[in-house]
Amino acid sequence: MAQAQYSDEAIAAATGRTWPEWRQLLDGIDAAKLSHKDIAAKLHSEHGVPGWWSQMLTVEYERAIGRRVIGQTCTGDFSAAATRTLPGDKDAAIAAWRAAVAGMDTFDGVPFAGPPRESSTEKWRYWRVDLADGTKVTAMGSDKAPGKAGLAVNHDKLADADAVARWKGYWGPFLKGVGG
Repeated sequence: MAQAQYSDEAIAAATGRTWPEWRQLLDGIDAAKLSHKDIAAKLHSEHGVPGWWSQMLTVEYERAIGRRVIGQTCTGDFSAAATRTLPGDKDAAIAAWRAAVAGMDTFDGVPFAGPPRESSTEKWRYWRVDLADGTKVTAMGSDKAPGKAGLAVNHDKLADADAVARWKGYWGPFLKGVGG
């Protein structure tokens, strides 16, 4: 049985069951025959698992049964992510990102395929750009706690686990320089 990336204590505190208990339940309902969306929906609606945790348990289950590997999305693509906490709010976080990328037209030698785009919701601020290699980069600012904001970058549509490793190696240090 594959080990979840989160501790049994953390999983149980958030969901009421440990990872081995969830694994047994999911095996018992033939979750391996269900889509990612259907597994997460069942966990949420039938077992009261909060939204983010239903997604996390679904991903862990898919990894455990060999349906995906670390960094792989439910569509088969790969994604790399990095996060950082900054002082301020979501607007300050995305402004810090914007300042860090001002004048850039490549990331790690890969050109932008078009101009960056920005959008926002009540909870999030987004900065997005498509790259010439077919991948997509999204920076997101969100409020965390009073006076603190989260800045995350997702690099989606990567080809494989090697690309995930490459881009994690790029984005981690890059984010350390944002807003610093």
